[in-house]
Amino acid sequence: MIGLYVHVPYCAVRCTYCDFYLVPGRGRDLSAYVEALCSEILAVGREFPGRAADTAHFGGGTPSLLSASSLAAVIERLRSAFTLALDAEITLEANPEDLDRERLLGYAAAGVNRLTIGVQSLDDHLLRLMRRPHDARQAMASVAVAKRSPLRSVGVDLILGMPGQERGPALAAIARLADLDVDHVSLYLLEVHGKTRLGKDLALGRRAPMDDDEAARLYEEAADLLEGRGFEHYEISNFARPGHRSRHNLKYWTNQEYLGFGPSAHSYVGDRRWANASDLRSYLACRGEGCGRVEDDRSRGQRAIEALLAGLRLAEGVELADLHARYGPDFVPPDEAVIGSMADADLLECGAGRLRLTRHGRLVSNEVFERLLPQAPQLI
Repeated sequence: MIGLYVHVPYCAVRCTYCDFYLVPGRGRDLSAYVEALCSEILAVGREFPGRAADTAHFGGGTPSLLSASSLAAVIERLRSAFTLALDAEITLEANPEDLDRERLLGYAAAGVNRLTIGVQSLDDHLLRLMRRPHDARQAMASVAVAKRSPLRSVGVDLILGMPGQERGPALAAIARLADLDVDHVSLYLLEVHGKTRLGKDLALGRRAPMDDDEAARLYEEAADLLEGRGFEHYEISNFARPGHRSRHNLKYWTNQEYLGFGPSAHSYVGDRRWANASDLRSYLACRGEGCGRVEDDRSRGQRAIEALLAGLRLAEGVELADLHARYGPDFVPPDEAVIGSMADADLLECGAGRLRLTRHGRLVSNEVFERLLPQAPQLI
């Protein structure tokens, strides 16, 4: 079955680290955008008739800016355009300041059964540095109220490696959230993008980045903490209690098909990949139908490498025979001597045709990928 992704490109403010396509500003009337989404979903459903889906993921941006009724309308259109499984995972990304009991009940009634809350930190100083609209108190309250709601799975996103972040408070925050019985935790090591506000501050020396080794140690300690509390470290940045892996994100990591809706959303069907143009004005003008698409013209060999890299992000790694079966001679496996040297360095494990990162390899995964596939640096 395919996955369905719905992009909501609106945010109250742009965070200092964010380089996603979005439109800042709270209080906007999103009704025209919802109508455009519903039109696009119907049109794409006609383009790919009879397709069954078992996941739907609302990302952004800030999808929790949608009202429960708007969300219900989009989910209903997904159900009418595609065969959505009865047990489909329907995920909403949300900000803490948008969540209260009434709103969560509305989301559950609309069909949402999985929530990911963008906590990012429980340090108010860091939250201000990030320009997050909430504070630590709101974040904890939102998680607590979500756990009391009908939603079957509640997760949180956190960022590690922010300038000025301290080890003790960071680990204590993770422990506090785990003790609220959250079902899923995503720990993202800060990626600095030059065009963001934070990237410019770091480039100008206004802030000092966390040392790479210090960030790696913090990540390792955080992983130990979560595993000690019953979480499975199933992907480089993701930890889940049993039965709470993200089924939608697993589609990306296991080379499965998906359709995306909204400006900048990506799709992958058969041998074809494309992205909707990152142009909200145009999207609204054409009411979601017939808008620009940017075709991905990468070769099958490049896509095979992408699939290998995505699979290596998972704890179980990737079966090389599966890539041979899917891509045939277009898949050129990594050099055996390179694999051997990296296994000797405790970065990779290889056995019975399966390749996987070690715990140490996960910490330096980009370096591993560069050594493993030096012919494809643009894909890493």
